[in-house]
Amino acid sequence: MSNNNITYASIVPLIGGENFGIMSAMNNQLPEYILSYSPFAKNDSHCISHLREKYGWKGDYTFLDVEGNESYVPTSSVDVVNTVCPCAGLSSLSVTSSAESEMNEWMYTTAEYVLGTIKPKMFWGENAPRLFTNAGKKVADRLYNIGRENGYTLNLYYTESRLHGLAQKRPRTFYFFTKGEQVPLFKYFRRAMQPADDILQMSTLANDPMNICVNKKNPVDNPWVAYCMHKAGASTLKEYHDKLEKSTNCIVTSDKISDNLNEVADWMDSKGFDEKFGKRARAMQQKLDEGKGYWAHGVTMPKGEIPSLIGALPSEMINPYTGHYLSIRDCLRIMKMPEDFNLLGDRPENSVNHICQNVPVTTAGDMMSNVIDYFNGECDIVDATYVKQSNAAMKHEIVDDGLGAQSLDEFFSLHKG
Repeated sequence: MSNNNITYASIVPLIGGENFGIMSAMNNQLPEYILSYSPFAKNDSHCISHLREKYGWKGDYTFLDVEGNESYVPTSSVDVVNTVCPCAGLSSLSVTSSAESEMNEWMYTTAEYVLGTIKPKMFWGENAPRLFTNAGKKVADRLYNIGRENGYTLNLYYTESRLHGLAQKRPRTFYFFTKGEQVPLFKYFRRAMQPADDILQMSTLANDPMNICVNKKNPVDNPWVAYCMHKAGASTLKEYHDKLEKSTNCIVTSDKISDNLNEVADWMDSKGFDEKFGKRARAMQQKLDEGKGYWAHGVTMPKGEIPSLIGALPSEMINPYTGHYLSIRDCLRIMKMPEDFNLLGDRPENSVNHICQNVPVTTAGDMMSNVIDYFNGECDIVDATYVKQSNAAMKHEIVDDGLGAQSLDEFFSLHKG
């Protein structure tokens, strides 16, 4: 089956990274239709607008939770459905994340609808890395049960975006439901990483509406940055960057290069920085003295591989080539979004979190290439109903019933959640 003979639809695309990855693997083939739920309308809007304006997409975009659509059935059948249901229920960044989180209901509801109503040959989506671990076992087991009730098998595929050419680790779990009684085994990836520096020094058009800094403050006015530059003997951000061997969190680095954080606090006070910074440094040192840790939430200078672009990082990462914090275009490029992709709204910087709640395009493209391989008969097939694959470890385990019949202790030891 050629790529063009595979039809697909999307449900909850969010900003669209997964969709653009699919398109990159399918010669820009567009979805037959897109479904979603009204709470995700603002997040979806960037993707929908781009597809309509840049590609002339005329497909239906339908909310399933709007009155009258409770029993909505799409008019056309498709081979594949993809989704980016929210992962906050299992996210390590959420203080309320757990297998029992109500946020997981979006994933269950979507799986039940797609497998029970649309009935594609394959349904796949992305979620947090914990879905692959013991911490996410209850969620994975429920997904498995939903699949079996509708005649589908389940493959959980753990990977990291740095294995797909990105400069960020970004561990994620993809789940694949396949109709029938067998599970396809997907290929593993080891793509050469493009350093963050290559992205951050790319030229940008002067009239690019996304050439807006997420954080408009001057990075050198941050006392943690200033202290690191001082200790390194660097007079500019670029000079400090060039002295580094890898990405650095300036709070963690300040702790490492000083006798203790009280020394850092004294230096900050002597340079006239707001007293709140010195107070924070001393409070952090007190925690260390008590044998405790501290929350190292602060400015990052990128070099080579960077932390995952999530949470507050877009507003706390410096672009050493511009001397400012990251621009929206920088963030979009880090996630490999199309060069002509723009966030909507009068203040697009307020929607930068939508970029973070996203699947990197290259990672999604590789996942779709696995789907294409399956339809072309190029995957190994196993007689099982539940398999776990780790792209990081390049190994798989057959779980079969997925209900605790096997502990997989050795396997899970590679992916502690």
